[in-house]
Amino acid sequence: MNRLIIIGNGFDLAHGIESSFKDFIIEYLRDSINNFFQNGDYSDILLEIKFIPPYNHFSKQPELIKADKVLELVEQYKNHSSFRLRIKSKLLERAYSKIKDYNWVDLEVEFFNLLIETKKKFIDKKKIEEINNVNSQLEYLKRKLIVYLEKQESYFSNVFDKNLLTDCFCEPIKTSELITVKLKKNQLPENLYFLNFNYTNTFESYIDLCRERIPTNYNYIHGTVSGVNGNPIFGFGDELDKRYLEFEDEQNNELFKHIKSFEYLQSKNFYLLTSFLESNDFQVHIYGHSCGVSDRTMLNQIFEHENCKSIKIFYHKINEGKNDFVDKTYEISRHFKDKTMLRKKLVPLCFCREMPQPQNEYELNNVE
Repeated sequence: MNRLIIIGNGFDLAHGIESSFKDFIIEYLRDSINNFFQNGDYSDILLEIKFIPPYNHFSKQPELIKADKVLELVEQYKNHSSFRLRIKSKLLERAYSKIKDYNWVDLEVEFFNLLIETKKKFIDKKKIEEINNVNSQLEYLKRKLIVYLEKQESYFSNVFDKNLLTDCFCEPIKTSELITVKLKKNQLPENLYFLNFNYTNTFESYIDLCRERIPTNYNYIHGTVSGVNGNPIFGFGDELDKRYLEFEDEQNNELFKHIKSFEYLQSKNFYLLTSFLESNDFQVHIYGHSCGVSDRTMLNQIFEHENCKSIKIFYHKINEGKNDFVDKTYEISRHFKDKTMLRKKLVPLCFCREMPQPQNEYELNNVE
């Protein structure tokens, strides 16, 4: 039996890379405001900051703002006495509101919801124009995101203890974790296959260590910031959503421009994943992936595949006595049409564990 290891954004966050959509949006807003402070004007297709006449400059150059002040200042600057901050993009406005209200945002889901609203609100040429506008806003944010992640990736230090997570990746498949197939005893996976949903290469720090124990391969299913392992794929991936089916009745190919399934066809990564799924029985490990609906098409294919025999969550410990295991099961359930299959495959909490947090050498050498 093989093991499919799903790597999500929480994995990068645990390694000190601020790669969430929230981190990215706040950095974009911070850079835009600081640019205005330095140049006295800022405008792009999403945002505009400009002086209100008769004001046309700062009497004293403001200090550059820090990330933790951004949300507070955006609200102030929307109605400032001498200048105005105006969010021109509906997509950015939705993302900003979610971060402000919930401290979290799935930008791909917000894009899809906006696309649905736009399709329903407008007709004929105006509909085409507005859908193109929504696509352009996402494309602009995608370019900004790639630059942001390149910078974040450059900060990553490979100097930390890798043994705890390597032990998890290479642990035996236990008889207690399987209902749909019977093993005579616990056994090591025949192969490991890392399915990386991030655009960064953080998980590669573990590849050589895993290969010393078990044959290991990997797949950048959404591409990488560099494009070496495929161009970044960014959009929405839930073809099971009833609202998505309405797209197929529309004579407008622009609706499909950022649907992930069509972007998967432009590289070999999805094809290689399918080959792995078909090759042998496998167990799924989940590390730091939200299992949200923006990847529902692919996760449904994995989880309901006849060769998938169990799904084990390495949950995030929020604090003493609290973790995200239950919330994760809610999300995973959305990827199953057959709920009986869900209950057979999902490994219960008592057999799961927290995802170990990597410690750098400084932390290790300064433990009291």
